[in-house]
Amino acid sequence: MPEHSDDNDAKGAEPLPASPAGVQSLELGLGLFDLLATHGKPCGLSELARQAGMHRAKAYRYLASLVRRGWVHQSASSGLYELGPAVRALALAWLARQDWIELASAEALELAQQLGNTCLVAAQTQAGVTAIRVYQPRQGVSVGVAQGALFDLRSSATGRVFATWAQPPSDALPAALRDQIRGRGLATVEGEHAPGINALGAPVFDAQGHLLMALTLVGPAAALQADPQGAPAQALRQACARISGAMGWHESRR
Repeated sequence: MPEHSDDNDAKGAEPLPASPAGVQSLELGLGLFDLLATHGKPCGLSELARQAGMHRAKAYRYLASLVRRGWVHQSASSGLYELGPAVRALALAWLARQDWIELASAEALELAQQLGNTCLVAAQTQAGVTAIRVYQPRQGVSVGVAQGALFDLRSSATGRVFATWAQPPSDALPAALRDQIRGRGLATVEGEHAPGINALGAPVFDAQGHLLMALTLVGPAAALQADPQGAPAQALRQACARISGAMGWHESRR
């Protein structure tokens, strides 16, 4: 028997509503879950119900379902609710789909063009701290940094980032200098690595707050000031914060 064509089916079908009604109970449950997720710490039933504008008994039923599915955990001792193990599994699955090199590359390219200085992405490899991507500005004076270049932990801004934020920190740098770099949120060098060349390096963290990589600006001293409060330093820190945030890390969790 011949099959009906899609055109014939479409003619007899009712038009879909512009905005599907959805499942109200699911939306209410997700709203309660969102409140718990943004609360930042374990929360009691009464507080969650109050914030959701929901009766305690109704909120309890939603939470019981979320607990059974692993999205919420209830402490046996305190009775407080917090995010459950299913959230961690979902986050890890999402992160596995994120290409952190591409995220960092896009930010580094933008910095190079915006600021007119060379910008590189560096990561720890078996050979050492290595430039894995290098971007040159369209205008301005670029610095010849080769992809695959290795960085000294003491004299380079990139190396100092890894010496400071690695676990455990490297004793290649004095503890006082590491503390200063941490306080500033970036490492600077003024000609130590190469005469007349300044550099600013900042860290990027993964979801657990571990050092993942560094972004570094490099330029002639006349074009790039090694000022931790200057505009290039601010732009660099903001770019690294965006990448870290995309990887699941937020500074407020430190």
